[in-house]
Amino acid sequence: MLTPETANQKRSPRKISWDVLRVVAVYTVVVQHITHQSPINHAELGPYPFVLPLQFGASTLLVISAFFVCVTVRRGATKRWLWNRVSRLLPAYLVAVVITYAASRAVATSFGWYLPTHTDLVANLLLIQAWAPDFHWVDASYWTLPVQLMSFLIAALLWPRGLLRGKVIPITLWTLVVAPLVIRFVWRHDDAAQWVKSLFDGLALHRVALFGVGVAIWLWTRHRMSGAHLAAYLVAVLVAQDAHSYFVDTPSTIAFGVVLVGIVAAAGGPDWAILTGLGRPIRWLAGISFGVYLVHQELGFVLARYLLDKGIGPWGRLLACVAMALLLGWAITKLVEQPAHRWLTTKGPTAWAWLRARLQPQAPSSGGVPVSALPSDLPASHPRTTGAGPASSRELEWVAMASSQVR
Repeated sequence: MLTPETANQKRSPRKISWDVLRVVAVYTVVVQHITHQSPINHAELGPYPFVLPLQFGASTLLVISAFFVCVTVRRGATKRWLWNRVSRLLPAYLVAVVITYAASRAVATSFGWYLPTHTDLVANLLLIQAWAPDFHWVDASYWTLPVQLMSFLIAALLWPRGLLRGKVIPITLWTLVVAPLVIRFVWRHDDAAQWVKSLFDGLALHRVALFGVGVAIWLWTRHRMSGAHLAAYLVAVLVAQDAHSYFVDTPSTIAFGVVLVGIVAAAGGPDWAILTGLGRPIRWLAGISFGVYLVHQELGFVLARYLLDKGIGPWGRLLACVAMALLLGWAITKLVEQPAHRWLTTKGPTAWAWLRARLQPQAPSSGGVPVSALPSDLPASHPRTTGAGPASSRELEWVAMASSQVR
């Protein structure tokens, strides 16, 4: 049952439980990639003192993202919401791609690793690296970014049209589970045509049900889905996810199921007050989690190989890679993600409106320069018209965009 605390999101906009879940998700990804994935990609990087083979962190992040899409898309103008989301994710991602690409090219020859090409760089910047076998991932952990941005776009298109409400929602949610399974085992096999593989992999159809989980949990918190229905849906998604991997990694699926219980508890129950004393470090780690996610894997592999060549042991490499992820994650958050988000959500819309006005052909005017061609940030003393037409109203709406602490 929902408590008053969880029923009123505006009164309780930030709960430590969500930060805990985000920290668990991101930092288990970091440790899993260092201890388990790096020896798979580069055999010389292992072994480590221990191995964390469970893969559930990225899936957890997608579920949380989908839940907060439902929470936030309902607040205010949808265009403003979409611009806010894109402004939060895309600049930091683009910078991380360039940095990772440069570092990989710098060491590839001496390490004997794959040398990324300019085509790989462009494909990753355009988020199309999963669409063709000729493109290579600059960092394989970036697979979540195209999926997230695509989900934001779909939500922004469907919500204003009422297509995410009513009786159509349960049908849509179950379609997200069943349809990809049918495609996987009927058409998307190893010998399938390349266009089938490109569509399936490019759209990440084997992971779209994760967004359905976030939506289903949100519906449950709004009393629009029963607890039994939610439980059945979660079990179906877990079985489907295990099936997509041909049931070779069931322990990871079980671990993901345990985390889903935590997400349901965070969404529908009271905040985890027992962790209030750790609120400051948890919030700090959660605040830089996106930056950490962007820089930890491939750059961690590079650092691990450098340290290995210097004779550093397994514990030293593990601790150094975690420290590097924290340091670079903090740097890209403070130097790129936050300032870019602030500029894009304040000055960006104003600059875009001014540029559009300058590029559009203007009707002849006897009074000199048309008011629509003047920069929107002129001082109040500058002569302007007193009326506010539709264009200026939209401009004010965009400039008033609020940033969100949840991603």
